Amino acid sequence: MGCVGFGGPPAHIALLRDLCVRQRKWLDDNEFEHGIAVTNLLPGPVSTQLAILCAWSLRGALGALVGGVCFIAPGSVLILALAALFLATHPPLWVVGAAAGAGAVVPVVAAHAAAQLIPRSWQRQTRVSARGFGGWDMCW
Repeated sequence: MGCVGFGGPPAHIALLRDLCVRQRKWLDDNEFEHGIAVTNLLPGPVSTQLAILCAWSLRGALGALVGGVCFIAPGSVLILALAALFLATHPPLWVVGAAAGAGAVVPVVAAHAAAQLIPRSWQRQTRVSARGFGGWDMCW
């Protein structure tokens, strides 16, 4: 996922849900929703923390370490390589074009990922509200 996760945290979360919940069934929807809630409370990048949490739930501390490295390293290497190309005296035209295209694509990818996350969250909120535990009632 570190190689193909383009679009920022909303896209990463949608990809994680697809991989861990729908395809592989490593986690159920409730566990994944709780994972999103927990990682939103922590400082730092939510999608990275969620990927590490998913890996930890499968294989413990070693899984979290391997999952974190595999999520972070590919993107870091790619960004460093592209930055070196882009900041060169005369960057290749394909690099300049790719950078311009990426700026146009990122909002669309983020909107698509958010659209995939909203229905499940809405269903969960509707179930909680129907039981009488919605809103501030949860604090009491």
